[in-house]
Amino acid sequence: MTRPIPLAEALDPAAFGSKAAGLAQVTGLVPVPDGLVLPGGWLAGCLGGTGRAELGRLLAALPGCPERAVPGLVAEIGERAAAVSPDLPELGDRLGELLVVRSSSADEDGEHLSFAGVFESLVNVGGAGLADAVRLVWLSGFGPRALLAYRRAGRAPRPDHLSVLVQRAVQPAVAGVAFSEPGGEALVEWTAGHGADLVGGSAVPTRERLGRAAAAAGWRAGLHAALAALPPAGHDVEWAWDGTALWVVQVRPRTAALGARAGAGVRAAPLYEADAPELVLGECAEDYWRIRAKRRGPRAIAIGQGARVPAGWLANWEPATGPEPLRAWTAQLPARVVVDASPAERQYIIERAELPATISRLAASGTVVDSQFPFLCREFLQGELALLSTVAADGSVYVEASAEGLLALNRGFGSARPLPEAELRELLGEPQLAALCATTHEHAHRLHPRATLEWVVEAGRLYFVDHSAPRSAEPAPAGGIGHAQVLSGGVARGLVRHLHIDAMLTESSIAPIVSISQPTSAEHESQLLGQLHDRLELTGEPVIVAAARPIAMLSVLIGVAAGFLFEEGALLSHLGILLREAGVPAAIVGTGNLPPDGIQAELVHGTVLVDTPAR
Repeated sequence: MTRPIPLAEALDPAAFGSKAAGLAQVTGLVPVPDGLVLPGGWLAGCLGGTGRAELGRLLAALPGCPERAVPGLVAEIGERAAAVSPDLPELGDRLGELLVVRSSSADEDGEHLSFAGVFESLVNVGGAGLADAVRLVWLSGFGPRALLAYRRAGRAPRPDHLSVLVQRAVQPAVAGVAFSEPGGEALVEWTAGHGADLVGGSAVPTRERLGRAAAAAGWRAGLHAALAALPPAGHDVEWAWDGTALWVVQVRPRTAALGARAGAGVRAAPLYEADAPELVLGECAEDYWRIRAKRRGPRAIAIGQGARVPAGWLANWEPATGPEPLRAWTAQLPARVVVDASPAERQYIIERAELPATISRLAASGTVVDSQFPFLCREFLQGELALLSTVAADGSVYVEASAEGLLALNRGFGSARPLPEAELRELLGEPQLAALCATTHEHAHRLHPRATLEWVVEAGRLYFVDHSAPRSAEPAPAGGIGHAQVLSGGVARGLVRHLHIDAMLTESSIAPIVSISQPTSAEHESQLLGQLHDRLELTGEPVIVAAARPIAMLSVLIGVAAGFLFEEGALLSHLGILLREAGVPAAIVGTGNLPPDGIQAELVHGTVLVDTPAR
């Protein structure tokens, strides 16, 4: 295929790339800027038969290449791809004076991997710079950032994987990203002007939830209409508002959810170890924040020490869908749960089968927000035995046990007896006893020296449930623990290494999107990767990288860093998406809250645990 294809006809993602195909499939449903596609097969053919075959051979060697030989192979692939010199037809006159030149890979924006931000996009390109822009975008498909992403995924790109999309440029007053749900609801992040800084990770956006109500004006009304017109599935949508009209500039599947699981009629997110920006809180907001504030830190310590913890969820049910979605969701729950729906309707301990009727009754007299009824649902463990543990004056762990359960103990109706270590070891086994003792010591060290930890033994398994502490006791030193916003869930341990986001890294993350006057070359990217290794003093031991913003260039450290901490940033940034896809733990901790450089830390589903000096 040797000619540009109108965007509306580029429906085949294998031939024209997923970005072009995604826009082609919604053209006519939502406003999409006019465009033409240069097929990847034609661009790869410009290398000639021998050149294309050699590029294919080099690419095929990427997944199995020994680590020490990767830099040389990456450089050789870049040199081979750089031989491309396409003879472009006149394109500019068809679309306007200013153009956007974007990558459209057959491998990006898929159901399981997005390769978000890995390939280049250039905006406000004039006709004189079009040939250079096309070549730069093509080369980004074979640069270090892209090749390392493929290697992490255990894959090799085809020589023809990357097509180039040329579109009329939109001059946005506001631009942003929306993670949508069926029917038009969405989590939206936006910023004034161009959206490059937002998706590049260097901007702190405004974040809001766009409900189903159509009573909106300006870009919100346009975005609401566009999302409602898309096929009934969750989407990751990039959009731009030019002051008059809203334009959809990218549509892709949601490959990296933010925590909420989409379902027909019921959406739910973990209560403790995740954030739920897409869900409404309603009248259970007070309990939601209180429970998380009290339990996230202690649970993080317990998880870090190998202890089990009971599950919990924030759930939204859409009453209009009827009780069947509740029944389907309930089937996945533990045998008994605690339900909280409002300050007046809380702490209902019920059997799993009772939940649909209970929620239906509460919703009938409760508050529905944006067509959703929110409630909290927590696993309830009665257990065969309740345990209380604390650190004794001599530094040992003192444990009491009761067969009457935690509720009886907490409400003053039960009794407990001391449990000797030998009996405790026989009851729990060595690994669970070690987890109990380590959690109790760490809790006293990090949070409260005289805290009492509450445990349940159910079917021989030990679960950390809660804690209490005397108010008059001296608290543990400040700074031992902190809460953060989850960017990507998971557990990471390592040495904190601060990385200053200087002009070099910032330009490498966003400048090619803004201007092609100083593009990031493959050689430059390789140098930057080496510089990052040197700056972070990487020696092979686990490292948690701490930086001001989740800039796109840091994607080269996926597979190298154990985790990431950022002061501020966008949940929907390209790096955030890639971290969630790769399962690399990351969190946004707030300005001034990064742990000190060089300290050992743990990141446990958004909770930051740092070592504190011995007292």
